[in-house]
Amino acid sequence: MAAEEQLRELGEKLQAAAPAPADALAKLLEEAAECLHGIEQSPGSSVMEAIQPCLKAVTREELLKHEDEDVKVLLATCFCEITRITAPDAPYNDDVLRDIFYLIVGTFRGLSDMNSQSFGRRVAILETVARYRACVVMLDLECDDLIADMFRTFLEVVSDNHEQNIIKSMQTIMTLIIDESEDIQESLLRVLLSALGQKKTGAAMSARKLAHNVIEHSTGKLEPYIKKFLTSSLAGDGSSSNGQVDHHGIILDVYQCAPKVVKAVVPYITGELLADEVDIRSKAVELLGEIFSLPGTPILESFKSLFAEFLKRLTDRVVEIRVSVVEYLKRCLMSNPSRPEAPEIIKALCDRLLDYEENVRKGVVAALCDIACDSPDAITTDTIKVVAERVRDKSLAVKSYTMERLADIYKDYCQKDSSTNSDDFEWIPGKILRCLYDKDFRPESIESILCGSLFPPDFPTKGIVKHWVTAVTHCDKVEIKALEQIFLHKQRLQQEMLKYMALRQLSQEENPDLQKRILGCFRSMSRLFSDSAKCEENLNMLHQLKDDNIWKIFSSLLDCSTTFEQAWSLRADLLKILGEKHALYEFVGALAMRCSYLLVNKEYAKEILSEASEQKTSGNTKLISSCMNLLTAISSFFPSLLSGLEEDIVELLKEDNELLKEGIAHVLSKAGGNIREQLASSSSLDLLLERLCLEGTRRQAKYSVQALAAVTKDDGLMSLSVLYKRLVDLLEEKKVHLPSILQSLGCIAQIAMPIFETREEEIINFITKKILECNDDMVEDSSRKSEWGDSTQNCLLKIYGIKTLVKSYLPSKDAHARPGIEKLMGILKNILTYGDISPNTLSSAVDKAHLKLAAAKAVLRLSRQWDDKVPVDVFYLTVRISQDDFPQVRKLFLGKVNQYIKERTLDAKYACAFLLSIDDYRAPHYEEFKHNLIEVVQICQQVKMRQLSVQADMNLLTAYPEYILSYLVHVLAHDPSSPDIEEHENVKAFGPIYWRLHLALSTLLGGEGLQHIVPGMRKESFTTIISIFKSIKCSQDVVDVNKTKTLHAICDLGTLIAKRLSQDQMDVAEPQVVPLPAQLYVPLHDNQNENSVETNEKMWLGCEKVLNHFEALMTANNDEIESPKHKMLIDETDEFGNEVPLGKIVKLLKSQGEKKTGRKQKTPSGSANAGNDDDVLGLVREINLDNQENLGESEKGKPKKRRMNEKENNEKSVDFSTPKRKRSISNNRPHSTKGSKNGDELLAHTPNTAGAKKSLESKLKREKGRNESTDKKLLVSPSSKTPVSKGNKGVKKTHGDILNSGPKRSADKDNSKRTSESGSLNGSLKRHKQTPISGLAKCSTHDSSSRDVIGHRIKVWWPLDKKFYEGVVKSYDSSKKKHTVLYDDGDIEVLNLAKEKWKVIESNELSVKKQKKDDLGRNKGRAPERTSAGKQTPPNSQKSKKRSAPPKRKGQPKNKRRKTSGGKKSVEDNGGTGVNDSGSSSSIAHSDVDKDVNSDDHMEEEVAVSSAEKDKAGKEYKDVETEGEPQQDDHSVNNKEESDNETLNVWRKRTAKAT
Repeated sequence: MAAEEQLRELGEKLQAAAPAPADALAKLLEEAAECLHGIEQSPGSSVMEAIQPCLKAVTREELLKHEDEDVKVLLATCFCEITRITAPDAPYNDDVLRDIFYLIVGTFRGLSDMNSQSFGRRVAILETVARYRACVVMLDLECDDLIADMFRTFLEVVSDNHEQNIIKSMQTIMTLIIDESEDIQESLLRVLLSALGQKKTGAAMSARKLAHNVIEHSTGKLEPYIKKFLTSSLAGDGSSSNGQVDHHGIILDVYQCAPKVVKAVVPYITGELLADEVDIRSKAVELLGEIFSLPGTPILESFKSLFAEFLKRLTDRVVEIRVSVVEYLKRCLMSNPSRPEAPEIIKALCDRLLDYEENVRKGVVAALCDIACDSPDAITTDTIKVVAERVRDKSLAVKSYTMERLADIYKDYCQKDSSTNSDDFEWIPGKILRCLYDKDFRPESIESILCGSLFPPDFPTKGIVKHWVTAVTHCDKVEIKALEQIFLHKQRLQQEMLKYMALRQLSQEENPDLQKRILGCFRSMSRLFSDSAKCEENLNMLHQLKDDNIWKIFSSLLDCSTTFEQAWSLRADLLKILGEKHALYEFVGALAMRCSYLLVNKEYAKEILSEASEQKTSGNTKLISSCMNLLTAISSFFPSLLSGLEEDIVELLKEDNELLKEGIAHVLSKAGGNIREQLASSSSLDLLLERLCLEGTRRQAKYSVQALAAVTKDDGLMSLSVLYKRLVDLLEEKKVHLPSILQSLGCIAQIAMPIFETREEEIINFITKKILECNDDMVEDSSRKSEWGDSTQNCLLKIYGIKTLVKSYLPSKDAHARPGIEKLMGILKNILTYGDISPNTLSSAVDKAHLKLAAAKAVLRLSRQWDDKVPVDVFYLTVRISQDDFPQVRKLFLGKVNQYIKERTLDAKYACAFLLSIDDYRAPHYEEFKHNLIEVVQICQQVKMRQLSVQADMNLLTAYPEYILSYLVHVLAHDPSSPDIEEHENVKAFGPIYWRLHLALSTLLGGEGLQHIVPGMRKESFTTIISIFKSIKCSQDVVDVNKTKTLHAICDLGTLIAKRLSQDQMDVAEPQVVPLPAQLYVPLHDNQNENSVETNEKMWLGCEKVLNHFEALMTANNDEIESPKHKMLIDETDEFGNEVPLGKIVKLLKSQGEKKTGRKQKTPSGSANAGNDDDVLGLVREINLDNQENLGESEKGKPKKRRMNEKENNEKSVDFSTPKRKRSISNNRPHSTKGSKNGDELLAHTPNTAGAKKSLESKLKREKGRNESTDKKLLVSPSSKTPVSKGNKGVKKTHGDILNSGPKRSADKDNSKRTSESGSLNGSLKRHKQTPISGLAKCSTHDSSSRDVIGHRIKVWWPLDKKFYEGVVKSYDSSKKKHTVLYDDGDIEVLNLAKEKWKVIESNELSVKKQKKDDLGRNKGRAPERTSAGKQTPPNSQKSKKRSAPPKRKGQPKNKRRKTSGGKKSVEDNGGTGVNDSGSSSSIAHSDVDKDVNSDDHMEEEVAVSSAEKDKAGKEYKDVETEGEPQQDDHSVNNKEESDNETLNVWRKRTAKAT
């Protein structure tokens, strides 16, 4: 009761209380709130009656609008308590409740101030509203704006510092509002979505999380509204408010909490990915990248299409977008390496390793390597190997970065490898070592990676050795050689540094000699760095430093007993002394690393011996061999590291393991001299090594002899003397160890020649008599063996004997003092000739091949020191081994030649072997030998440049790579396959000579892959080649004087080939005299020199014939390779699907035509359109004319018709064994069409090439049958033109068309106009050969000295036809000195009349003048003069007028017409379809141009006569060609359409639009 009374009393006080002061009011409200808080929900009637005064008092208007924040909070607290007590009934009416909720929502804004005194009350209000669902009343009151304001307040004030119950209450209120709403207002949705977005930071992130959770809990209710909002926003409905919303951020967040909601936006994002605007695509890529890289979130099925399109953005044209996609894909894989899309992502990334932009390639390398380091199982070893290929990238930045990342992968692998036995990444050190051969890398950069990046810090030495031993098993010879190169550079730097340190201690400023020696050390050390000049400058600066601590540290670093840990510590101390800002900081760091033992040290060597012992126990031969290889490399360059390990070495030598014995013997041969003092205490060492010399393998014997010489103080003289005596004594016993004994004898000969000479005769006699002259006892059985591996033991002994003899002439000292080399050369000559020491020795073919190979290799080795003693015949026999019947012999021999030349221990003249091994440019290994030859030439050029730089006092021409030609010419002349030069009619016999010369010259002149980087080098090379050929022609053969003519003929052929290959270098300096090899050539005597000038001027008769034949053969084969159907394919659209402009097609056609012509004849035919090469409109007119013409043609005479029929019978064959011009048979003469077959279409665009080929063959067969059925020559009189159907397509232009269409632009207009009204053009009666499009090039006629014959009629002799053909000289090309001749039968030919047999036809001068006059009339655009039947133009005059019009296009179907003897019947042959249209035999030709009676009378006068009638017609009718009107029925048109050129159809459609 007391509580009720208190409430009633407080209510009365509140009703009477004044708004001010606020403190007193607040005190009353606080007391009221406390009292109300103590009342339970739904109390009794008495309690409800007691609280009525309070209910009424708190609703006073002056209280609701009070400005004090404390009053508002307390008032809101009272309202919340009243609401709780009266629930579920509303305590007030709607208007009051609305004011109350405004007050409550206002208190929520204070939740941001957690330090406020009222914060607790505000939290209580929030929790009460959430717990008792009071917020739902706001929906009934339709307080939409207030609800939106509450949402906005929550999102503004929420913070990560709030307790979870506060955030939970906010979320509950917001979720209740959304779930209880019948419809979600757009304003409310916008408030909620505006809090989303990936760019939110700080406090906004808390709001983002709150909105994220609300959407996740109310997905079902919000889904349609969010879909509508996003689709309308992305569709761009024009709403200004949408621009303030981060749509992509909303999509990303909604995807995480309600992924099904964003399914509707897939089409819109796809459109953004494909948009033209870069910003739009970039934002779409960013959104999808964030979505796909969400951790633990799979890609939805509805987003799979987006993911595929996202991957395609890897090929976006904008580099930044491609880089962004790569980065997001990396994050995608790192967030979930096992996701289903992982293989697809990795494959897409690998494809971009070849991107043209280096930043993309570098980004892909970074992505894949990061993934491999983060999740090794996610990336396969094969993928990392693909990435590793970027160490060969064209960009140095990409190469360097790739190498660093490979080292990172290997480092991670080493850290994790302790628990696994995998060796998946042990190939990485070898890959890094191979980079040493890249010109962009220097040894210091590779060594830096090997020392500091491959292994983790503090990695144990034993672990490093284990990994290195395993890595060496994955290295090939090239990579092992690279490691040795790094050791070599390190050794040289250490030696120079030690020398400098010693000089520094003696250094005195006044001693100039000492200073000079110090500078010499600096110069030597600087050569081992990439920037020599900068290095030398830094060394001089370092020399000025006076701090003794620096030099003490360098002394410690140069001590081989310093451990890895000590070395790293000393280097760090050194850099600390200098400081990071010191100018020498980086240089000193690199110098300290390179001159110290950070790569290998004594501890390292000891661990290798220990590892070898362990692997011996396990029996792993591969790892044992790797240990020995690594130890041998170390002992070769750092023998001092083995000091103190002598006992371990000897113990391993005693092991019963052949690999260990061989390896330790090799190690002792390298390092024995440095550790001989410690080895002297081991008395058993000499016995162990001697035993290996007597009973070991050949390798063991070789290394043991060298080790004996190294470990003894007298260089092994005592030990080797005893051993030598025992070896010679054992020879006669001929036991099983004879191969080792022979090896030991040979090695003793090289090391200690004085010892070997004591019993040399015994050894030589034994090898000669008992081994080389020994017959094969099993020769009958061995003769049946034909495999390369079937060699006998007797053969192997002979090879070992040869090697011993050769070694005896290659001592380490004073080799030239050895006598008797001639006898050895005789033995080798016999073996090279017979395959054995004499022809009477019996052995199998396989054994002979093995012996020949061994003898050839022996000559190669001997030529290092005895090149001047190698006879010419032995040289020839040696290089001819490359022609041996056994492919293994050829391969092994050429491999040795290539190896020795690359090592620069063999004269480059032996490169002739590569050329002798081919006899055709289609030989199987042609490309390989060409590559080898290029390498040889490059090496010779390097030698030449070095000699030029040092200005060596010698004849430099002998050092030029071109000097090989002096040997090659001689070798070719003396080759057994060399034909007799007098019998030059058989050009095929000269094939081997031509192809070998061509390959050599094209390589020297840079045509076969050799790059002339020095300006003028190609011209200099050409001059040198011509000089060598000239010098040879002024000399005679020393070996066989009868071969002199052959030498000169080969020089002539070589000169022509060189000129053909270097047409741009024809203007060269005067050839100089080259000193030729004295053993091959001798200069001509004075009396002979008088004739030498004539010899130089007079070329070999068959020279041009051979050249033209093989050039034509090469051209034919190249055409066959480039276009199997002899067609050029041109698409009507480009790579982006856009139509190719007509002008571009014209350029493409002309370029292809010029290329083809250049290959065949190197001289483009003339064209009057030179002033406008790309006359598109002219071409359009010509194509329109083609659509209307259907030309007929006929044979000129029976002899030529017979030749044509023969060619049609052999359509597929190509005969090149013809004289220079190949007029009647060759199909490869670019500018001559006489006697040629109906060529293929110039253009073709058809996917079904087989079908096209079949159609062409059937067409040719039908045409052949038609020609055979026509046994008489037909002449058709000129007729007017009539339009034809569109079926007549694909008609092509000859040179005549182009020559006569270019300069007559106005005439073309008239002609085109007339043609549109009329029909087909006049055409040639002769069937035309395919003419290259390069005929578009113009022949100039500006040279006045050559205008004497222009316009004249001449007759030209055709050798194969043995008759003259008449024609008119149309133009002259002064640059090429060639005339263009238009023959009477329509053929066009470009000729050098100076080299042809021809005559001017004097008796026909009147006709020539008439022709010129008609040509002039046509140029002025005048139409031909019409004549009546009584005053018709004579046939000859009509012939001349016809010549001025474009001749019939090549490949056009023939439309032959003849009249029967009665003159009433006409037979028409359709050459285009091959159909003999007998149904049109009664048709009469008519004209549509002249629509009057004269035209009909004109046609009545046109007759076709047979050959017999033609002979009676007289001389003036001899060469008349006329053309009849083509008439086609539907059948012939359809057949013509089947053989139309598809590409020209496209042209016609395009030109129809253009015109």
